[in-house]
Amino acid sequence: MGVVVTGIGVVSALGANPAAFRRALVDGTSACTMHDFVRFDGSVVRAPAYLAVPAEPEGLIEPRKLRRMFRLARMSAVAARQALKHAELDPAAMDSSRLGICFGTSFGAMEPTQKFMDSWIENGEASASPLQFMNSVHGILASQIALDINATGVNLTTAQRDICFEAALDTAVGLLETRRADVLLVGGADEVTAMLHEFGSHTGQLVLDEVPGLDPWGSRRGVVPGDGAAVFVLERDDSPRRALARVTGTRIGRCDHSGPNVAAEVLSADGTKPDLVTSNRDGGSRIGKLNNAQDRALGVDSVSHRGNFGTWPAAGAMQFAANVLMLSNGEYYEPLANGRPSGRRGAAPGTILHNAPSISGSHAAYVLTA
Repeated sequence: MGVVVTGIGVVSALGANPAAFRRALVDGTSACTMHDFVRFDGSVVRAPAYLAVPAEPEGLIEPRKLRRMFRLARMSAVAARQALKHAELDPAAMDSSRLGICFGTSFGAMEPTQKFMDSWIENGEASASPLQFMNSVHGILASQIALDINATGVNLTTAQRDICFEAALDTAVGLLETRRADVLLVGGADEVTAMLHEFGSHTGQLVLDEVPGLDPWGSRRGVVPGDGAAVFVLERDDSPRRALARVTGTRIGRCDHSGPNVAAEVLSADGTKPDLVTSNRDGGSRIGKLNNAQDRALGVDSVSHRGNFGTWPAAGAMQFAANVLMLSNGEYYEPLANGRPSGRRGAAPGTILHNAPSISGSHAAYVLTA
C-alpha cells in the first residue's frame, strides 16, 4: 500500500497560490526583500526576509470566516482550500469522520501569542484575553481548517522544531497506511513577526544587513527567515484522483553528524537511487558543514531550492511543494546564486530524496517519486 499526493495549496513569498509559486520557481525569482521590523524599544531594523504575500481567498472561503482569522490561520485555511480544489475533492461529499488533518508548526501563532501576553501585562492575569489565548495554542491552525471544511476525523499538530512539517508528513503516512483516515490534509506553516525577529537577532541567528543579491545563500553569515503556509491532500494509492507524486518512504529520527543515518535508512527501505537530493536546512556554517558531510556520505549530488523561500520551519513545507511540482510537471527548477538563476541546469527528476539534518539534533528524510 502506498500514499500519494493529490492536491497542493501554497501561500508564500513567491505567490498566493500554487500556479504563482510554480511560475516563480520556473522563472528563478528571488522573493527575498528588505523589510522593516519594529523593536520593543520603538526602533526600526531593516533586514532581509521572505514574507508571504497576503492570502487571496478567491471565493474559496466566506469573507465572514476570513475576518475572524489572524494572518497565519488565514494563510493556512486558504492553502487548505486550494489543495482541496486542486484535488477536485469536495469535503461535503465524503464522510467527515474519515477526513483529517496533520499539521506542523514550530512557533505557532506568534501574533495572537504576543497579543495575549500584552493583555496579561496590561490588564492582569485575571483579565487576560481568553480569545487571544485560544488563538495562541499551536493546534489552532489545524482546528481552524477543520472548522472551515467540517473535518471531524484525526486532528493532530506536530511542533518538532525545524522538522515540524516532515514530522506531520511521517505521521500522516502512518495513519493512511493503517486506515485511520481516508483523506488527510497535511500542512506546515509559520510566520515571522517583529517579536520573533528581535529574539532571533539577539541570539545572533539572523542576517541583519543586506545580503548580496538579496540571496541568503550567497553568504553564510546567518539565517534569512521566511514564512507562509503549504497544505497537501494525501490519500492511499487506490484513490480515483490523479496522483501528483508518490510518497515511498519517510523517516524521523536523531541526527548522526558522522553519517547519513535517517536518509540512508529511508533510501535503503525504498530501494531506489534518487535523481535529486534537496534540503532546506542552511544559513550558517555549522549546518552547511553538516549538510556537506551528509551529501558525501550518501554519495549523491545535492541540489536545493532553499534560496527561493528562506530558512525557517515553514521552508520544509515549501520544499515539499517544490518537489511535488517538479515531479508532477516533469520540471527541474534551477537553484539561485546571488539572487539570480545559478545556471546549474538539470534533468527533470523521477525520484527525489529530501534530507533534512538539523543542528538541533533532529533528522528527517522522505522519498518522493513521480
